[in-house]
Amino acid sequence: MRKVAGSICSICYALKGRYSFSGVQNALERRFQKISGKSWVKDMIAVISRVEVSGYFRWHDAGDLQSVAHLKRIVKICQGTPQIRHWLPTREYAVVRKFLESGGVIPANLTVRLSALMVDGPAPESLARRLGVQVSGASASAFTCPAPKQGNVCALCRKCWDREVFNVSYKVH
Repeated sequence: MRKVAGSICSICYALKGRYSFSGVQNALERRFQKISGKSWVKDMIAVISRVEVSGYFRWHDAGDLQSVAHLKRIVKICQGTPQIRHWLPTREYAVVRKFLESGGVIPANLTVRLSALMVDGPAPESLARRLGVQVSGASASAFTCPAPKQGNVCALCRKCWDREVFNVSYKVH
């Protein structure tokens, strides 16, 4: 998708700025290598429980789901941190579908949002409704993320983590 003009991936913020520094790239690669490690679930539960004082955790500021096994491990982490609300934005629709069709259950403290593939494009709403998850994409009925008017931070807004909010629309940043 990175090479598709107009796609979200073609303008990805993780391809510029500090993300392009070799130190950041190396750290991202080390984190990527750990997701299949034996202690990753236990380690993530410990770290999130210890450092996430806000009560909210966002998965993947750069990157996405790698497999159904990866999603299963994230679900275990969410189950192990019931005091934390988790938000998982993803473009890996097939991974979410396969996880749910194989009997996987999304815990109440995890909001999965299927993201639109194109800038100002619609989210896959019918698929999300069928799967029982939320979306992010351009829509007149979507909640518009206020971060651009708040110094690019969530501040007090927590709509992305709220399963009652079906669609959150984000401005290009």
